[in-house]
Parts: sequence; C-alpha cells; structure tokens
Amino acid sequence: MAPRILLQPGQIWAPDDPRLPRRRIVDLSEGVLAYGLMAHAARHDGTSCENDAHAVSQSHFRRWIRESRATLSGQAIARAAPAIELAKKVATLRKACGMSQSELAAAMGLSRSAIAALETGRTSSANRHLPKLAQLFEVPLELFLGGMVEQAMTMDLSPDERDLIDLYRRLPTERKMEVQKYAERRARR
Repeated sequence: MAPRILLQPGQIWAPDDPRLPRRRIVDLSEGVLAYGLMAHAARHDGTSCENDAHAVSQSHFRRWIRESRATLSGQAIARAAPAIELAKKVATLRKACGMSQSELAAAMGLSRSAIAALETGRTSSANRHLPKLAQLFEVPLELFLGGMVEQAMTMDLSPDERDLIDLYRRLPTERKMEVQKYAERRARR
C-alpha cells in the first residue's frame, strides 16, 4: 500500500517539470479539494495566479501528485496523518491474520464498508473500535498508537513541547487517539 499523503490548506505542490504551474491547496472539505495555480517562478509571495480555484476530489489530486512526481515546496517529505497510520496498521494486522474485510466485519459486528472506511482512514470513530481490534488480533492496545518498534530519537524541544509530550504520555490509549485527531484537525486550519 502506497503511503497516503496528508493534504492541508496552504501546501504548495510543485510538479517535477518546472515549466508546469505549482498548485496551492486552498481548502479541503469532505473529500473535495480546492486549489489555485501558481506561476513556476514569477511569484514568491505564495499568491495564486488565477482568481478562481479549481475543485477536484482528493484522490484525483493525489493521482496528479503521483503522475507529475510533485513534491511539497519547502518541505522534504509529506507526513501521513495519524488516522492513515492507524488505518494501515488495521489493514496490515487483518492481512497478517489471513482475514478478509468481510470476515473482520463479521467478527467486529460491523459492515464490510465500515471496515473499508476504517482501513482507509475515512472514519472518525476508529478509536472506539481499538479495544475490540486489539483483542481480536491479540496485540496490545498501545500498538495502534505507538507501533511495534520504539525508536530512540534526539530532538530539541521547547519547555511547552516537553510538557505536552509528558501529558500525552500520561493519557490512556483511547484519549491519545482523541488528542491526535484534535491536533490533526487544528493543523489543517
């Protein structure tokens, strides 16, 4: 599964071909993405060269990113959203257990389309299913938020960032997902 890209308003995507215009994401709402075209070299202030925004589905925009080999201007790598990371874990665990989406749906008491939404990050209710998923796959609940491998990393943090991380670590697993969702929503504004 190719990594999903977190699309956010204000991002500027530059195609591999410098002669083509860059695209600045103006707005995101319910699967629809609005963007403006930008001159490849003329403007440095980030303003759109066209007054009207173009509207396409997010999947169409992601396809354009892949086909044009576009990259985020000023950023090396687009990070996947926490919801997408969680979705990938659910899909990976299901496949590792040799289950189909229909079989997982039956075991969870959900519809197959609900499982599909869970595995693509299109649902906001994933956290309420985590305890049942952990029990079903026989993995610790913390796996869904932290992962199997903990990597040590060095990072300079401000005092407020240290406080936030300390508070986050004290939260129960279910609350961590709520905090991630909240932060993800606020970062999109």
